[in-house]
This record gives sequence, C-alpha cells and structure tokens, in this order.
Amino acid sequence: MRNTFALAAAALALSAGFASAAEPNQGLKQIASYLGVDAGAYSANELHQLLAARSSGDQSTYAYLLDRNDRSNSTRVSAGKAQIAAQAELDPAQYTTAELILIDRAQREGRQQDAEFYINHENRNDIYHPVPRRGRDS
Repeated sequence: MRNTFALAAAALALSAGFASAAEPNQGLKQIASYLGVDAGAYSANELHQLLAARSSGDQSTYAYLLDRNDRSNSTRVSAGKAQIAAQAELDPAQYTTAELILIDRAQREGRQQDAEFYINHENRNDIYHPVPRRGRDS
C-alpha cells in the first residue's frame, strides 16, 4: 500500500513537470514581458542571461543574445553547412545540406556534370522524379 502511494505521488509529480514544460511559468512570463520578448521562444536560462545583460547595461551582450536566439530567422545557416557551401563557392541558403554534400563530393571526384545537376536544382524537377500514375489517372 505504501509503495503504491509513493509511486502514484511520483507519477503525479512527473506529469505536472511535463505539463508545465510546455508553457513557461508566471515568473518567466513576467521576465519576458519586462524584456519585451516572447516567453515561449527562450529557455529560463536564456531569459536570465538577457535580464542580467540588460541590468548591467551590457548592450552588446544583450543584442548578441537576442540575435543568437532569434527563433523566427529561418535563413539561419549552421557553421558546417556554411563551410561546405564555401568550399563549393555556393550560397548555403539556396541548397540543402545533402545537396551541398553531393555537390562537394562530385566536384572532388571530377564529376562536373553531376555537380551541375545539383547546382542548377535539376534534382528538384519533376521530369527526373515523375509521380507514378495510380488508379484511374490514365
């Protein structure tokens, strides 16, 4: 009986923790409101770093933390992807990581026609990857 009660209490505590992880608590919402940022876009640690930078008047750190954690910037490119694109002298925002790897490999092996296939985005063309007809489409 005692073990069942302890197990139920532990399960309740864990489920409450998971439920609260989806939405920031009231304190984090207040900090985010004070900073003028979205509470759901930043972790508790990030909000406290922003608060400390703002309180100390460190504008460069504050701006860096805001820029680094900008979740709405969809054009952000990882360092690895940028490096592969730089080696191929291409814009990393125009290609997927897989395409850049295939281009790099083809260029290293001297298969320029294969590299041009991906550089020109011909792999995204429906001519090369037709959708099969099904049912009464014919």
